[in-house]
Amino acid sequence: MKYTASFTITEYNLKDKLFSVGVADNGLIKNVGQFSEGMTKEENAALLSIVQKNAQSEKNVMLVEPGICVELSFSAFKDEKIIQPVFVQFLFQKGWQECTYEQLLEASGLDKLAITHPDKPLFPANNVRKIDFINYLTLAEEKMLPFLRNRLLTVIRFPHGLFGESFYQKQCPDYAPAFVETSQKEDINYIVCNNQQTLLWLGNQLAFEFHIPFETMLSDSMPSEIVFDLDPPSRDHFYMAIKAAQILKQVLDGLKLVSFIKTSGNKGIQVYIPLPEKTYTYEEARIFTEFIANYMITVEPELFTIERLKKNRRNRLYIDYIQHSEGKTIIAPYSVRGNEGGYVACPIYWEELTNNLSPKAFTMESVSDRLKNGEDPFQFFFATKEKQSLKEVLRFIQSNHS
Repeated sequence: MKYTASFTITEYNLKDKLFSVGVADNGLIKNVGQFSEGMTKEENAALLSIVQKNAQSEKNVMLVEPGICVELSFSAFKDEKIIQPVFVQFLFQKGWQECTYEQLLEASGLDKLAITHPDKPLFPANNVRKIDFINYLTLAEEKMLPFLRNRLLTVIRFPHGLFGESFYQKQCPDYAPAFVETSQKEDINYIVCNNQQTLLWLGNQLAFEFHIPFETMLSDSMPSEIVFDLDPPSRDHFYMAIKAAQILKQVLDGLKLVSFIKTSGNKGIQVYIPLPEKTYTYEEARIFTEFIANYMITVEPELFTIERLKKNRRNRLYIDYIQHSEGKTIIAPYSVRGNEGGYVACPIYWEELTNNLSPKAFTMESVSDRLKNGEDPFQFFFATKEKQSLKEVLRFIQSNHS
């Protein structure tokens, strides 16, 4: 499918012979791509002549102030770049201020999703706007959707950002568009986020937090993964989560179990063990998680606890293994959290688990950079599932605690 939108010329690359284009975003020009195809020799020469007359040269690049507007067609708008741009026509009657980021989003459609109030501020502590959040979701979509697919979704919505109240939403609203898939469980018609349109529609609804169960709709009520939720008493105690994750990694490596790690986006760390589908029951998973949790308390009794009542934890890190059960949920990888910084529940490499690690390092901006750089700590998560076995571990636990 081809889309068309208006752009302003920003520069010409003498080496590559490409024209760069941008759009107006909040008073600034955002570069979104380069093109050369589609112009006749005469059109190319005319455009180059105009650029040369108005440009400032810098090495192999001629920079030009916004003002020369063109219409381009393109196949998609992804990662803040137009894909396969082709010249359509000059737009001599249009001012560069009309070549807006919003019209580009509407033209490329985000699959015809209209973004309302794109400049709405969302967080008191930073300059993140609603459109920035939508852009983040667009960038994270490829890594995020596999963990949302075929799972009953609970979201936390912030209609006014952190400037107002939030609320949990499980029930799919009547006004949801047709592309939003749903699944009925008991008396709730849950949203199932199986496509980009649904993800961005939820983003436009300012659903910051995406909470998912440990099983998919196809798992026959069996867990698709085990997750250890390492929950310190506060963000100031994040060092406890680091210590717990380091110990847990050693234990799981010793059991020959492949594990993955992510920040919670708030104050803790979550360690994942992918499981083959339809293989282990929640009861078997519970036997395993309880055994590991009790072992960790034996190792560091002053740091860790499985005490559910906060008043009885005595400032120790809570290892939540009881929460790992059918119908319970956990924050999805790459989900933004509704806290003051809009921090992200971000997958990290085990090598990043150092004593200097901080959840505040994982903002939408920094995680966007990680995604653009191709960083993918959960790259082999799904491939690991079929290679993973708890059988020997469960046999050992049950034989020694029967």
